[in-house]
Amino acid sequence: MAETRRGKGIAYIHWGNSWQLRSFQDFRHYLDDLIYIHDLPKVDLSAYAAVVMPDAMDAAVPMAHARQLNAYMHGGGFLVVCLQGHAAWLDIPGLEWAPGNCRDWLWWTKGERLEVSLSAPHHPITESLPLSHMSWHWGGSYNVPEGARSILEIDDGGGSLFLDFPSLSGGGRLLLATLDPHSHNGQRFMPATTRFLQSFYPWLNRELGIERPQRNRFTYLQCSHVPSEWHPEWVEQSLKQAGFEPLFAPLYELGPELLNKTDTLYIPSSHDEFFLKSRADDLIAFLERGGNLVICAEPCQPWLPFMAPFHAVSPRPFSNIKVRVRNDRFGIFSDLGDGFDGWQSIFGQYARGWTDPPPGAIWLTDVGPESDPQPADWIWQYPTQTGRGGYVFMHNGDNMTRYPDHGPNKEALVANIAVALRKLSVGELLF
Repeated sequence: MAETRRGKGIAYIHWGNSWQLRSFQDFRHYLDDLIYIHDLPKVDLSAYAAVVMPDAMDAAVPMAHARQLNAYMHGGGFLVVCLQGHAAWLDIPGLEWAPGNCRDWLWWTKGERLEVSLSAPHHPITESLPLSHMSWHWGGSYNVPEGARSILEIDDGGGSLFLDFPSLSGGGRLLLATLDPHSHNGQRFMPATTRFLQSFYPWLNRELGIERPQRNRFTYLQCSHVPSEWHPEWVEQSLKQAGFEPLFAPLYELGPELLNKTDTLYIPSSHDEFFLKSRADDLIAFLERGGNLVICAEPCQPWLPFMAPFHAVSPRPFSNIKVRVRNDRFGIFSDLGDGFDGWQSIFGQYARGWTDPPPGAIWLTDVGPESDPQPADWIWQYPTQTGRGGYVFMHNGDNMTRYPDHGPNKEALVANIAVALRKLSVGELLF
């Protein structure tokens, strides 16, 4: 593990490109500050243990900041750069770039092997990033100057695609790649690029000795003194099995102190809308800093700005109130069986209607007629300028602690939602 000689956090420099911003949003758990490249003159980079410059940067823009970036690197900083050539601004003697790319852009559709290999001996990073996480295409290649170690190279001596300069003058370090994972991950194109970042950012934090919160604190807000609603023990057990630290707290204790103790707040369906509206500012602040909300509600007077009034579907025919899975990209319902919405074999308790989701929400389940379905469950990321907003899982119905009461994974629904939100928060799943 490398010694951290500078600050304690990781900066991510962007050029305003949507792919860069989306990738920051995906992996914000492992990054500390989002810095617009034109604001660099106002930033003291020595405050950071590492600085990441993702791909999709306009090649000419870093030139204006070359002195500052090189001073950081040669002054003991850890600089990570993804560039497809255009690296003349880097103060690395003997470094040369050559244009080129893979022989066949469609190699992955033909069952062929890409002409790249892990350099020998294998760099320690490859214990976290296997070859499959680094194989798609590239933007030219570099030579391997004195003091550099190649990580990934083109077969038959075609040059290196990923270099580590572990001991630069002044104690700094440079990781330099002609791979472009951030742009393709941000475009939601090429799964290998997402796997690269899902492996790389945890590795970078471990390499720097940075430990991040596990995002496993789950608070159930106790809103009704009915025993099965106040403290459902079966939910506590399933949450613990999924690696969470459950806390049960009374509704009227809700405020900044309680919210600072949790990563995900669960609100049952029978609650005091007037009181929750009085805590709206606290809940929005919680979302802004990355907290997650699981809301069970049929709102009469919506108590958060993005909520809407509840609409019931017609209960006739009976099939209208059978909830159907529409989109299970987060794996919430996959192991629950078709009867996940039945409580003691009664349909209609889980959800009898819907609320209109905000723009950008993902519609998860249907309720109502097949010809006119409505969203019984939706999930949405709270928008912030930094991309750090938490997620809202909106369930427009009864308290989910009782579902399902049968099936292959009894009483797993709330835990499945909690796991999905945690994975989204740390980049194991993408929104």
